[in-house]
Amino acid sequence: SGISEDVELTDKVWILSRARLPWLLIGLLGGIASSRVVGLYEGELILHPQMAFFMPLVAAMGGNAGVQSSAIVVQGLANNTMGTKDIMPKLGKEFLVALINGLICSLVIFGYNLFIGSPQSLSITVGTALLSVIIFASILGMVVPLLLDKAKIDPALATGPFITTTNDLLGLGVYFTIGQILLN
Repeated sequence: SGISEDVELTDKVWILSRARLPWLLIGLLGGIASSRVVGLYEGELILHPQMAFFMPLVAAMGGNAGVQSSAIVVQGLANNTMGTKDIMPKLGKEFLVALINGLICSLVIFGYNLFIGSPQSLSITVGTALLSVIIFASILGMVVPLLLDKAKIDPALATGPFITTTNDLLGLGVYFTIGQILLN
């Protein structure tokens, strides 16, 4: 949830703020970094301004996929059914789930783009980026809480900000890189 200490609604305003602010600042720094990633690809946006329409979609879908995976891991850590032992089969399973979900979402956005008259090259770009981002975010969503747990940081508190910030940064980078390759 992005809260750094145990708090209750009846706590003083300063205590509530102090518990939330560090994670909001991490998100703020991630947002600044994401804006820098977009700035790196300004030329792509000038050449293909329609790419801007799908930036929120790519970022949100990556965040959603990552949070879903992390929620399962955090729950497993909390009830002691998940740990670093035998991690490879669990990563493989998560990869397959992400692949299936990514393929379905990518096909839906590809079909939607063709239906509304987007160029086929943009439809392929968005679909490919979405597939890539969902797979990456799902794996990241599994690994981050395990690493946080290993570092003795409560994954239930810290995973969300790390997942959303990282997925925004890398998701936009992947999207623009794929766009640069496929649209040029």
